[in-house]
Amino acid sequence: MIELHLLLRAPPNQTRNLTAALQALAKSARTLQGCMNVEVYKSVARPRCLCYDEVWESEQELRRMIASHHFSQLAALMELSSEPPSCEFRFISQTYGLGFAEQVRGDDNV
Repeated sequence: MIELHLLLRAPPNQTRNLTAALQALAKSARTLQGCMNVEVYKSVARPRCLCYDEVWESEQELRRMIASHHFSQLAALMELSSEPPSCEFRFISQTYGLGFAEQVRGDDNV
């Protein structure tokens, strides 16, 4: 699983427009093969900061998306950021559920 995490700062008076554009892009991303989830949200800590996250099943599907028109549209939205955007590709090699916390708590309480 791989997460694309993007942080943009909307220019003054453009937060609503940029949010709408990211939501439209998210809607189309949800139809792409290998896209597991997409979220658009505002940062509470930083005014006008917008976050855009996509989760991909595999590196191969992520690479296909990066080579597509979809990513070109995302790059165009990055250009609108009033500060240099932060874009990270987070490769997640392993995920644990609540059982991990139970195991750790059980080990500590012995």
